[in-house]
Amino acid sequence: MYYYLAQTDGVFTSSGGENQALGIVSQAIDLSRQTIEAWNLAWNDVISPLDDGLWTGMVRLGLVLAAVSILYLALVSGKEILDKQSWSELATLFVWPLVIIFFLGGNGSLLAQTTLLLRNFGYAQVQNVLNVQLGELTYRDAITRLGISAAAKEALQNLYSECQGLTGQELVACWDEKKERAQAIMQQAEQQAKMPLDGLRTFGEALINAAGATTIGTVGRAVFNPGGFLRDNSLPLIRFFLFSLQWAFVNILEAALLLTALFGPIAMGLSLLPFQGRPIFAWLTGFLSLIGAQLGYNILVGLVAAVVVRSGGEIVTDLAFAAFLSLFAPALALLIARGGGLALYNGLANNIKALLDFASNAVGVASSVALTKFLR
Repeated sequence: MYYYLAQTDGVFTSSGGENQALGIVSQAIDLSRQTIEAWNLAWNDVISPLDDGLWTGMVRLGLVLAAVSILYLALVSGKEILDKQSWSELATLFVWPLVIIFFLGGNGSLLAQTTLLLRNFGYAQVQNVLNVQLGELTYRDAITRLGISAAAKEALQNLYSECQGLTGQELVACWDEKKERAQAIMQQAEQQAKMPLDGLRTFGEALINAAGATTIGTVGRAVFNPGGFLRDNSLPLIRFFLFSLQWAFVNILEAALLLTALFGPIAMGLSLLPFQGRPIFAWLTGFLSLIGAQLGYNILVGLVAAVVVRSGGEIVTDLAFAAFLSLFAPALALLIARGGGLALYNGLANNIKALLDFASNAVGVASSVALTKFLR
């Protein structure tokens, strides 16, 4: 539902080797947007009551399981109910078959519409989170600012890495000739973000305004690290790995949600069996918990992004935020969703069971009265 680099509206253009990081962000933006569109199409294609569709196959399996469940109940409970002549229990026996026919009839059209409605409602809430205001920033703006600042910082580092290894006047000349290209990177980043990037400006100006070999050497150590290996090679790989984890996480969540939706007809068909809790309630709880995990993940990412931006830590915390985005936020969101899911399941199971018991008892009493009058 939500992808970190997809929240910027424009596209970076690369004008040279120093803009490779910005070009990667551009590709990530396009990939994220296309991924969201692909998942939306997948939902509409899969959760569709077509005669030859995957959803219809799951509905037919659910109906088979429901038929087997009815046969099992008739053999196990039917004789006992007839012996006791308990019309209320007999009426209760027919409540769930009617519910199942209602939802699974017509190739499960009603269940499909209900499932898509729940998914679209959850998606809308996830998107609304991005518009939450914290001070003068929305979560969407803060996330955009962090992503573009990190990419532009890497582009500046790549630009000035060309001067690494030089000394004396050669170093000064190399540093000075990068000024216009460095300014272009910062301007391009601010145009993309559609807002000033103060942290990036501070970092960039510290490089551009370095004067003399001594000052340049100081700045160079801040940019490269001793020996230059870690900054030039390892950190881009680490960033790529972390963002790959984040991309995998949001896709796994979406895939899990769609797979859970497909098991809805089976859960409905098995709800006739006298389990301690109806499978359809467990299915609904799992479905809503996954939506809750997506919502919680976006709240965490947006809130932390806004705090980082307001504290002026876009440049300093770029790698730490990537780690939070890819590792800690998913773990915390899933942990909270799990606890909320258990509470939700208990609430649904208890309240809906009481409601159904009340309804079935009422139907049973009415049936008994009607049958007694008919026999008279």
